[in-house]
Order: sequence, then structure tokens, then C-alpha cells
Amino acid sequence: MTSATVLLSLTALCMLALTLATWQPDNNPRWMLYLLVVVALGGLGWTVRRGALLEPREVAVMVSLCFVALAVLTWGTERQIAVLANGTSTPTLAVFAVWFLPLALARVVSYVGTALWVLAVASHHDPQMLGPTVAVVVQVLVGTEVLGRLRVRLDRLARTDQLTGALNRWGVQAVVDAQLVRRRRLGTPLTVLALDVDDLRAVNTLGGHAAGDRLLTSVVEHLRAGLREGDVLGRLGGDEFLVVMPGADHGVADVVARRLQVGAPASWSCGVAQARADDDVASLLARADDRMYAQKQGRRPESGQT
Repeated sequence: MTSATVLLSLTALCMLALTLATWQPDNNPRWMLYLLVVVALGGLGWTVRRGALLEPREVAVMVSLCFVALAVLTWGTERQIAVLANGTSTPTLAVFAVWFLPLALARVVSYVGTALWVLAVASHHDPQMLGPTVAVVVQVLVGTEVLGRLRVRLDRLARTDQLTGALNRWGVQAVVDAQLVRRRRLGTPLTVLALDVDDLRAVNTLGGHAAGDRLLTSVVEHLRAGLREGDVLGRLGGDEFLVVMPGADHGVADVVARRLQVGAPASWSCGVAQARADDDVASLLARADDRMYAQKQGRRPESGQT
């Protein structure tokens, strides 16, 4: 997302530089173009500075600024070809928003931004622009809705474990990564529970894989019923699960882990790990796994460590 936003800012700078290089008296005032260059440079600098910490809402601001710039350029020019050229950029910005932002936010940014451009076109009172304007609006609508629905479906398929309906390994690790970024920014605690269901192999041997699948499904249903609002459950593979608990410290996670064992359809080994300042996804999950396997092997859990 960060790299794409940097590319977006660089593209805007190049387009503004080209407009300045080919400036004509009936084009936008030069002061306006220079002002937009400064804004684009500011957005580029902010994006580079934020790096991996860049959040969707910040990207939404960047895309919104691009829409505003297109509206300003459209309003300030007397050249019909410039108006059309600005319009061709709106579907591209809409696609960018849909791909990198939550769909609801992308719709707001795309539709409000396109509406601003339409108002700028209307300020010229040129009936010949009606057809091209409607064509651009239709492209934005179709692109936003079709790509948005496709992205939601692809995200669901890519992130979901087909057997249990929990997140799969890739999906839950992406959640951990995002929560670690949030922890570094806000300082809120983050704890994970690594769970390994006991004797799944024996269940598969005695009752077949269908019995094992039913056990895993019932485990997920039980875990979901006992987790806090905002906690995230994922299946890492086989009989291993991960619970991501934003805002919970080690003590809270211990309490939740003990509560989850009450009435569970199967026994499991559990390892608790609270995120540290230098943790990444791999180190945090490895520490939880180590403690889970220590419990599984009958050693005393290192519950006092974080």
C-alpha cells in the first residue's frame, strides 16, 4: 500500500510538471499549479516518512487530495481537452481507492471525489461536455462496484479456512501484523493464544477424517462463543489455532484461556505470549508456540513471562 501511494504521488507530480512545461494562457494559473505541486510533494514526503506505518485513512486523504486537485484543475482551465484529460483520471483513482481501502471508505472517497469533478465540469456551462461527463461517471460507478465486490470475495476466499470458517494462516497472520503496527503507534497491549487440540490423530483413526473435521468445527464454534468482542480466531493448520487479542495483556489472556477450557469439546494445550516492542509476527507466534509445546510436553507453562 505504501509503495502504491508513493507511486500515486509521483504520478501526480509528473502530470503537474508536464502541465507546467506545456502551459498556455488559457490553462490554469501558474500559481495554482505550483500550489498543487507543493501539496503533492507534501503528500509524497508524508508517505515516505510513515513507511510501513501508513494507514488506510491516510491513504484515503491522499486519494481525496488527488480528486480535489482534479476538480481544481478542471475548474481553472478553459481548455476542453484539459477537462476531458482530468476526467479520465477519476476512474483510475476510484480503482486505487477500492483496492487499498475498506470498501465503504473507498465508495465515499470515489463518489464524493467524482461529484466534485462533475461540479467543476458544470461550471463551464458547456453542453458538449455532457456526454463525456456521463461516460466518466458510469466508469467510476461500474469500476467501484464491480471491483469492490470482487475484492471482498477474493479477500474472503484468501483469508478463510474452508473447513471451519475461521481465518486461515495467511489471514490471521495479517491480523497480527496489523495489530503490531497499531500497538507500536498507540502503545496498547496485544496478546496471542496458540492452541493445539489434543488427540486429533486418534479421533481421525477411530472415526475417520469426517469425525476429525466435526471436532475441529465444534472447537471453533466453542472458541467463538467464548472470545471477547474484537478478538480474532484463526486456524494455522491441522489442529493448531491462534487467538489474537487486541488490548489484552498477559493476565487478561490467561483468564480468557482458562475460561475457554470450560465445557470445551476437546482438550488442548495453550501458549500465551504478549507482544514486545521489538516483536514481529514470526517472533511473537514463535514465543506462543514454544509455551504451547512446553505445556503439551508436560512441563510447567511459563505463564509469568511475557
